[in-house]
Amino acid sequence: MEDQHFLDSDNLKVENERPTFLTVLCIITFVVSGIMLISLAYSSVNYSVENQIEANELEIINTIKLAEMFSGGQDLPELDAQIEMMELRQAEELEHHTVLTLINFASVILSLIGAFFMYRLRKLGFHLYTLSKIIALVPLTILTLTSSVIWLISVGVFISGVFILMYSRNLKYMK
Repeated sequence: MEDQHFLDSDNLKVENERPTFLTVLCIITFVVSGIMLISLAYSSVNYSVENQIEANELEIINTIKLAEMFSGGQDLPELDAQIEMMELRQAEELEHHTVLTLINFASVILSLIGAFFMYRLRKLGFHLYTLSKIIALVPLTILTLTSSVIWLISVGVFISGVFILMYSRNLKYMK
C-alpha cells in the first residue's frame, strides 16, 4: 500500500477561488445589465416615433409647469434656453434612434460577456467590461452636449469608473 500524504503535490489540487467581493460585483453587473438588456429590447420592439414625439412634448410641458411653479410667476429667461436644449436633444435622439440603440445593445452585451468572463476568473472579462463602458460613451460623438446629456453622462462615467476600479482590484485573482 502506498503511503501518500494528503498534502503531496500530486494529490493537492488547488483551484483559484473566486473572492466573494468579485462574485458580488459580477452578480450586480449581471442584474443591472440584464435589466438594461430587457429594457432595450422592449423599447426597441415597442418604439414609435409618434409616441416618442408625444412623450417629448409632455416632457417640455412638465418642465415649463415645474419652472413656473418654483418661480412664483416671475419671468425665467434661462427657461427658454433650457427648452431649446431639450428640443435639440429630443430631435437628435429621434434622428439617431437606431444608431444609439445599437450602441447601447453592444455596450450592454459586452458588459454581460465581460462579467461572465470575470466570474470565471478570466482577465479578458475585465478588458471587455472596460471596452463596454468606453463604447457607452460613443453617443457623445453623436449628441450635442446639452446640460442634461452632460449630467447623465457624468453620472454614468462616475458609476462605471467606480465599477472598473473595483473590478481592477480583483485582477490579481484572474488569469
